[in-house]
Amino acid sequence: MNQLFAPELWIGVVPLLPLLAAFWIAVGQVGGWNRGESGERETRQVTTVTTALALLLLLVIDMRALLTDFESQIVVAQWLVSSPFRILLSFTADTLGLLMGTLVATISLITLRFSVNYLHREVGYQRFFMLLSLFTSAMLLIVLAGNPGLLFVGWEMAGISSYLLIAYNYSREPATKNATYALVANRLGDAGLLAGIFFATLWVGSIEWPDLLQSEALEQLSGLHLGLIGAAFLLAAFVKSAQVPFSPWISRALEGPTPSSAIFYGSLMV
Repeated sequence: MNQLFAPELWIGVVPLLPLLAAFWIAVGQVGGWNRGESGERETRQVTTVTTALALLLLLVIDMRALLTDFESQIVVAQWLVSSPFRILLSFTADTLGLLMGTLVATISLITLRFSVNYLHREVGYQRFFMLLSLFTSAMLLIVLAGNPGLLFVGWEMAGISSYLLIAYNYSREPATKNATYALVANRLGDAGLLAGIFFATLWVGSIEWPDLLQSEALEQLSGLHLGLIGAAFLLAAFVKSAQVPFSPWISRALEGPTPSSAIFYGSLMV
């Protein structure tokens, strides 16, 4: 029974649930059974239930973390191995990771519930909820990923869903222009993250967060090497969260519907 609730069995499911909701809505649109106002109920139920389940799973893991001790770095499997380079399918279940994951799931659920009435009878109702579910999955993956390689997958998912939500009213030229501006500006952050992964692999030999925070390899690096690794990851964070001097894109991103703007830049992403 205890094994059933082992975190390693469930933490990887958390970001998967909203992703499945996005996939279901997309299939419904292609198949034709989930369109128009008649499909709003199914869309609402699928997105709300999956996000609520993700939050519930996180709360179960939170309680287990409070009551028992377990490894904060949970390795599910090997994702990519090309000696000596490897990326593990790992998740972080430490205090910060679980706290941020629970916060992301909570705010996402509240925003989804608000959007049900706010977007009622909109032509792109299903498209909006599909993209918002994709963004939720991306944010959960970003905060729970056990290494920046897996984080990069969520990073790019957040980027494409942000672009499509900003360009929600794609028939309007300002919407597409602002979405493109935000997308291009965030490529600087992508470059920083990729550079950080490259430097860490080259000099530390691992990109798992515990190894990047405390390992014997770090003690042997010079200040220049440590500075370059830190600066690369810092650049990625500065761009993604629209910190000075990379803040001009944030105002353009508000072109999207109010709920998406709130969840992007008023609460989660920034």
